[in-house]
Amino acid sequence: MSKLNSEFNYRYQVIGETAWAKIQTLQGFLDGRIRAAALEEVADLKYRAKVWELQDLKDSNAKLNLILEKQAELVELESFRREQKINFALNQDEIACLKKLLAELYTIAEPTRIEGYTDEQMFEANAANEFTHVVGREIQAEILANGRPSPAKLHNAMSNPYTFRMLQSWGLIPQEAILLAPNNDPLHLTEQYNVPLPKPEV
Repeated sequence: MSKLNSEFNYRYQVIGETAWAKIQTLQGFLDGRIRAAALEEVADLKYRAKVWELQDLKDSNAKLNLILEKQAELVELESFRREQKINFALNQDEIACLKKLLAELYTIAEPTRIEGYTDEQMFEANAANEFTHVVGREIQAEILANGRPSPAKLHNAMSNPYTFRMLQSWGLIPQEAILLAPNNDPLHLTEQYNVPLPKPEV
């Protein structure tokens, strides 16, 4: 019996580099924990219903086999009740932890909210920022481990100009590197190309 996640995991290991992305992830966890909490009442009602059914069978002088079957069902339910109570208590602790962490993150995120935007709209508006920080961390890790980023991560960084420029400003991509712009006209291949094409050999 244990919590789904510790406070350490929620604070440092869940998906999200930026405050808005962490809010999105933690809110999903909180919604799941709240749904789980509702099952506490369900379990209690089912147990009380079985107790009432057994008493009703006894009061109506029902056949012994029916009484014994209902008693067996109660014994089975009772075998889970202690563990359920502990798990429900741990779940409440987890809900309190998630609410605390979300309050901390909203303190950071709220000053950046675009006027009139809902949380969901802010998650979308923050997508490029989150992606840039994710790729930046991955490139930084590769540089620390191998001395240089992998071609795959650099190609990933080139997927949008915002990410490319930010990684250049952080020193993770050389300043002299040029981001190639796509050319959508196959009949004029050189007109939008950002670096000179090599001269053909004579």
